[in-house]
Amino acid sequence: MPIGPPTPSPARNLLTPDEVAELLRVSKTSVYRLVERRAIRFYRVCGLLRFERDDVHAFIGDGCVEPMGENQ
Repeated sequence: MPIGPPTPSPARNLLTPDEVAELLRVSKTSVYRLVERRAIRFYRVCGLLRFERDDVHAFIGDGCVEPMGENQ
């Protein structure tokens, strides 16, 4: 029976507030404000804030503003 690569652990995709701040290029305080406003999806693990990488990328995508056409 062939053995494939190990399945990635969900914990490997969890980011700390510091890592999210670095990814978004904002302050850690800004990340806490996003959490307070429930603007970004987060988890509490043993009382600590954690974020899934995919959720952070979705948050970035949700903030995308399309360029206006020349005729508008």
